[in-house]
Amino acid sequence: MTERLLIKALSGGKNTKIITLNGKKMTKMPSALGKLPGLKTLVLQNNLIPKVCPELRTLTQFQDLKLREFYCEGNPLFLKQPVISTQRENVWSLQEITSRFVMNQLAENNPFLMDGIERYPQVRSMISQGKTCAICGQHFITVWLECVRFVSPPKDWKISKNLQLVPLRVLICSYKCFTQRDPNLFGIAQV
Repeated sequence: MTERLLIKALSGGKNTKIITLNGKKMTKMPSALGKLPGLKTLVLQNNLIPKVCPELRTLTQFQDLKLREFYCEGNPLFLKQPVISTQRENVWSLQEITSRFVMNQLAENNPFLMDGIERYPQVRSMISQGKTCAICGQHFITVWLECVRFVSPPKDWKISKNLQLVPLRVLICSYKCFTQRDPNLFGIAQV
């Protein structure tokens, strides 16, 4: 039944605006969602989906939100058991240390590095993958821990009245920053 609904939705292509697959006992999100650029409403309530598929991220870029309504209540998207983290010594590679230094100096508009970076496209390519720590604001390449913060959804979203918070992905650069986080920031761990 679920397959037939998906095939019908896919045949509509970019004209497909709504997909309703609630209560179908699905264990994963359909990867075909990425092939529906016009999708506005996705209803996946009361299934057995443990994680969000990467294809959904392309439909929900916060800068250019295409998906306007997403209903996911009743799915085990998050474990509700906290896991105690143990401190691990941060041992970064020389490449990570150098990348962090260069990116942070470029953020301060260091003219020597800004001039030098023009001559090395492979370095430009590498530091273009950089991220900013949500705690200390410093730049880094290797993510130490992926976290989630639950925030109130924007007022213009059409969502279920039961959904009061939505998860927002947050990246941090070190254990030191993790210990300085606010109490509403949770680390995501593979168990």
